[in-house]
Amino acid sequence: MIEKILTYLKVKEIPKLLGLQPTVKVTFLAQGEYNQNFLLTDGQNPQQFVLRFNYGSQLPIDNQIRYEYQALQWLQRSHVTPKVYYVDDSQDFFDQGLLIEAFLPGRPLDYHQDLTVAARIFGRIHRLKIDRQAQQQFLAEKQDILAARVRECTTLLTPVFASKVIAQPVQQLLADALDNCRQHVAQQRFFTDLDLWAVNNTEVNSHNFIIGQQGWLIDWEKPVISHPVQDISQFLASTTTLWRSDVRLTFAQKQGFMDQYLAVTGFDPTDFLTALAIYHPYLMLRALSWSTMAYDSYLSDTKALKNEVIFQKVKSYLDPAFLAQALQEQVFAHD
Repeated sequence: MIEKILTYLKVKEIPKLLGLQPTVKVTFLAQGEYNQNFLLTDGQNPQQFVLRFNYGSQLPIDNQIRYEYQALQWLQRSHVTPKVYYVDDSQDFFDQGLLIEAFLPGRPLDYHQDLTVAARIFGRIHRLKIDRQAQQQFLAEKQDILAARVRECTTLLTPVFASKVIAQPVQQLLADALDNCRQHVAQQRFFTDLDLWAVNNTEVNSHNFIIGQQGWLIDWEKPVISHPVQDISQFLASTTTLWRSDVRLTFAQKQGFMDQYLAVTGFDPTDFLTALAIYHPYLMLRALSWSTMAYDSYLSDTKALKNEVIFQKVKSYLDPAFLAQALQEQVFAHD
């Protein structure tokens, strides 16, 4: 793969475009569920770049890599997202679409010391005005955010309910949670203030934050225009904090984060926290539905990319005791 990338870079004259020497070096960087990333450097230019291949989409769109590229272009005004330089969705050299963005030096977010930084990053993004360009580029959930989660979870759980590898107690817990969420979608009336709606990242685990000279939020694979509780609920959820660490946020940590976030955004605390409490069960159902679907697809051998760490994590989420507790999680339950 690296040899093919080197050939591609030469044919497309990418080093010249990026200000790199022709002797650019390509090394494997990281791999997720739908993307594969390589580092581009020449040993002389301090700026390094990420070449990102797309292998699929979680959104109902035809051109995933173009969607991500345009999202990064629009988000550049926030100054807390990667700058993007290049996109190729032709698939005439690789089977996958690809883009090139800035490599941001730093480390993943530490829940014990970086919550204030995270609150500021969210605030910078969530206060960006949704202009006409954003309305044309991003998928929007309008005012049916709860019904949208129910539809999404129904799709995710369709193969799960037919699976021979997912235990019946797990299927039943998810079916009951889905039915409960479906019965309460009328609470969407708490999400009708479109002045609050913002571009949400929707994948805000600790490793999608880079903490360096400042903080950034990376991996804009599936942003949507929605109520900002979508990002905040996911950020605080146990399924997110446990995803790449062994951390469960305490009540005091969550409260401190929310105080900072609400101060930055200026959102009404009562209204926002009410919406957050209503939305959280839908977020947890979505997270666990995806995890169960992913576990089933791994065992069914239907995934183009596989990550053993992710597989082991989603497997742990399917423990009936964990699943039952997570589906009942309240975002601000006291310790």
